[in-house]
Amino acid sequence: MIKSAALVAALCASSGTATAQSPVAGNDPSPHSKIALIGEHTSVRPGTRVTVALRVTMDAGWHTYWTNAGDAGFAIAAQWKAPAGATVSALRFPTPRLLPQPPLMSYGYEDELVVLADVDVPASMPVGSTLQLSAKADWLVCAEICLPASEDVAIELPVRAQEPTPTRWASSIRATRDRLVRPSTDWTMRARRTGDGYALIARIPNDVVHAMRAPYFIADSMTVVNHSAEQRVVISGDTLRLEIVRSAIASVPPARLQGVLLADAASGSPGWRIDVALSDVTPRTVGQSVFPGGATIQRTGGANMAVAARVAPPAARVGIVGLLLAMGAALLGGLLLNLMPCVFPVLSVKILSLVERGGADARDGRRHAIVFTVGVLSTFWALAGVLFLLRAGGTQLGWGFQLQSPAVVAVLALVLFALALNLSGVFVLGAGLTRLGAVGGGDRYYDSFLTGMMAVVVATPCTAPFMGAALGFALTQSAVAGMAVFTALGLGLALPYIVFASSPQLMRRLPKPGAWLEALKQLLAFPMYATVVWLLWVLGRQAGTDIMSMTLLTTVLVALTAWLAGRAQYSGRQGLGTVALLAVGVSIAAGGYAVGSQPVEVRAQSVPQGWEPFTVARVEDARREGRAIFVDFTAAWCLSCQVNERVALHSASVERAFADGKVLLLRADWTSRDPEITKALATFGRSGVPLYVMYPRNVNAVAEVLPAVLTSGIVVDAVTRATQSLAP
Repeated sequence: MIKSAALVAALCASSGTATAQSPVAGNDPSPHSKIALIGEHTSVRPGTRVTVALRVTMDAGWHTYWTNAGDAGFAIAAQWKAPAGATVSALRFPTPRLLPQPPLMSYGYEDELVVLADVDVPASMPVGSTLQLSAKADWLVCAEICLPASEDVAIELPVRAQEPTPTRWASSIRATRDRLVRPSTDWTMRARRTGDGYALIARIPNDVVHAMRAPYFIADSMTVVNHSAEQRVVISGDTLRLEIVRSAIASVPPARLQGVLLADAASGSPGWRIDVALSDVTPRTVGQSVFPGGATIQRTGGANMAVAARVAPPAARVGIVGLLLAMGAALLGGLLLNLMPCVFPVLSVKILSLVERGGADARDGRRHAIVFTVGVLSTFWALAGVLFLLRAGGTQLGWGFQLQSPAVVAVLALVLFALALNLSGVFVLGAGLTRLGAVGGGDRYYDSFLTGMMAVVVATPCTAPFMGAALGFALTQSAVAGMAVFTALGLGLALPYIVFASSPQLMRRLPKPGAWLEALKQLLAFPMYATVVWLLWVLGRQAGTDIMSMTLLTTVLVALTAWLAGRAQYSGRQGLGTVALLAVGVSIAAGGYAVGSQPVEVRAQSVPQGWEPFTVARVEDARREGRAIFVDFTAAWCLSCQVNERVALHSASVERAFADGKVLLLRADWTSRDPEITKALATFGRSGVPLYVMYPRNVNAVAEVLPAVLTSGIVVDAVTRATQSLAP
């Protein structure tokens, strides 16, 4: 989880140290870390170079990150302010250690981090003056939760002519210098690309060989290697070979292998700088006389390694069985997704298309089913690809992320409004976007493809049973495994239509198209209109009534252009009708652009009476107090969430159970993007909403995750279990 941090202490210029100043006196919302700007000497001389450092101290069990944080996190950064003529170097980090958090791997530091920076003092600085140096520091500390902080630190060093004396921090700064990454200029190295990654082969100086207890390579870039994979090490005499798995999200193969080689994966230090060109020649595998006999072979790293006592027992490695189970859950979740309320509008269009095709050729039905499935899968792949790329860049996102953008919500509302007008007969879409093949027209396969795409787009606000755990698994795996899970989800969504459209017996039972079909088509427009109203309500919750009103005005423009298109089409003026249809598309695009260009104020979480906004601090405080806690992870655009709230959470029996058990009710509103809530979802193996978590009174007991589809009985039973769980 995430919250801002503030740190309070006093400047100590005489000792060469200064700490962060809290913006609110006496307030310390980051209780697990402290930061200070420290100096190596008590004073400076004109024209010399001095060393200062940012010192972050953390509570036991907390950690912060190196320049490449690995699978998650970010390194400390500083924006410096120095006197005219003075320059401050880039931060110099000590060698990191591995921070495994299965199934992820990060790199960083525990307990304390000292990051060095060199300051060149101007020769023109007069003796008797003061070197005033300040920085705005941003850092992140994590344990089971993550707390980012941004604070100002400062230090004042008097300018004197005599030799400066060391501060009490001098030994700490010298120790950090000793832990800086060492050069490898006297090493002989080469690196090659292999089938699944890279191979580093190095001849190590004799005085270094003894230190190589469990070598491990950390790349400079986040997207070069698979951080959570084990690395295979072969050592024979003074020769080392390290086999590294390539990152699944690496888009362009690197020209050089750059990073740090740790001597010991468990302890980290010491580390040596690696910077070697990569060749395309695939090296021989181990066992083909790459090394003489007697070589030592081991595996180091991997997200499941047991490093430090704070790490929980590692989860079992996810193999083919785990992947198949996740794919099975995704397939079942996709199948159940057809029953979720957010898919009803497109489900009605599917029904309409099947009725239109009643009695059609079975082979043609199968072809349409295949094309529809391709539309579903290609859209799932596109959404998953964007999601994996953005998450690889450090953005905290989950399933349904696109609906956290007001512009996307506005465009989706306008598109569905245009489709509803089409079903109502206001105008005719020549491509039949809302139809899975025109009556008797088996050649319009792009209709089926586009309907498959639309089915996925409107399905994203929902999370069906079995689907949440499957997607949470997918987003922690490699891109290949994740895509396999998303593929299974898409097949599940398309499966009912595949079965029905491919069955001659079922197709023959459908009534023949007739005059009644037009009335049915117009009737099925109303679920579309209801969906538009819901999306406009979501937009109002996200961005305010002004932007919602702007979108409503755009719907009038869409309706006008659609009416003009229909008038032209029904009068036989096809050219004018085509122009009007283009105007419909332009109106939708203009509405989306107008909404996207408006500044959106970050809105506070909306909570009903008796509830509180979700924060990490509130959960921690209530757990210490021994209170039962219920957390509702929800979003306005999540129709499943809204149904659960009305059917279960706000029912009389559930509200009475909450009150009798004195349960603290917290709402995590994910309607707009919120990295804190995204991270909280990830801790429960979820990537989207809804998610319902019941914390028992017993602070040592494990929180219970409730099903995605709630009933009053499910919630009341969970409250009973949580409130009867007494602390020992």
